[in-house]
Amino acid sequence: MNVIRRSSLLALCVLASAFALAQPGVAPPPLPKETSPLGPPVAQPPLPAPAPGTLTQTPKAVEANAGEPAPSRWQGALNQLDADLRLRLMTASAPPAAWLAGELDETDIPNQVRHYAQARTAAPDVALYQASLATACLVRTQPPLPECDAMDRLADWARRDRDNAVPAILLADRARQRGEIDLAAADLEQAALAPRVDDYWSQGALHWWNYLRPLPLDFDPAVKAKAAASYATSRELTWAPALRALCIESAAKTPRVHDACAKLGDTMMKQGATFALQRAGARIAEANASDAAARKAAQGAHARIIAATARCAEAQPDFAGELESAAPETRARGVEQFGAWANAQARDGEVAACAKLAAAR
Repeated sequence: MNVIRRSSLLALCVLASAFALAQPGVAPPPLPKETSPLGPPVAQPPLPAPAPGTLTQTPKAVEANAGEPAPSRWQGALNQLDADLRLRLMTASAPPAAWLAGELDETDIPNQVRHYAQARTAAPDVALYQASLATACLVRTQPPLPECDAMDRLADWARRDRDNAVPAILLADRARQRGEIDLAAADLEQAALAPRVDDYWSQGALHWWNYLRPLPLDFDPAVKAKAAASYATSRELTWAPALRALCIESAAKTPRVHDACAKLGDTMMKQGATFALQRAGARIAEANASDAAARKAAQGAHARIIAATARCAEAQPDFAGELESAAPETRARGVEQFGAWANAQARDGEVAACAKLAAAR
């Protein structure tokens, strides 16, 4: 199992490669070696995915560690914990544990869907479970999986999460793949009016931490915290290839789709719950700008998002470093700080939690 991933500042640079066509003539930044493959969206090949990160390093630290990550002193324990978890979660039935099992089954779509469906059925009002099942069911299988065939899981998520733009974005991409361009445009227009843009990535760390922290296993709490951060940051951003196909690469982009993408980009910049969503919004707004002034405004917003990401990285305690310390008291402080940050992200979303953190300095 990989140790804690890079900070969001580096991850956002990786995300930019998914929208590189928004900047003709500008080469995308190189992908870091530890990025994980994005599960194949419907009718598309696998694409490289950004790792959102946990904002545990300053920008200078990110630049200094642009190569291979430093080996963790806990790597052996992390491997043992990973092996134990995979056995424990194979038969998980309680909603939180079933969702975690689905997260671990990223290469086994039938098992992943089965676990997500268990969590979604037992706790139907939890948006994270709705979103996870809906996006997993976008991967086509033969024969179709019964959990996905029972109902339109993406439409179900959209109905239950009406004020969120992300399910509408995925609905628009599905319509695009079917050649229903007017419907895709309508879905994009609906997404652009949404007051929230949330993929629930910010909730992952707390779900892992709530499960691992009380688990009666003979591991240092620092190992459990590092594992929780690592698992949480490996989550896929399923909306990224959808947005690229809809608003960047689409050969069938009509004026209506173009305008809807421009408005959606503006909404994502302002309402995105994570820096990855806001960064993507800036790229989409720039690529679909109606004139030079709108393009310049999108570029300025993009710069402000990057600056906000850097401020957050600087303000956040370096719990990643403290978890590696040989001093028990330092590790204990790192564990406490990680738990507080996981709770803050789950409660407020990454961007809002970062804003509060920076304001409190």
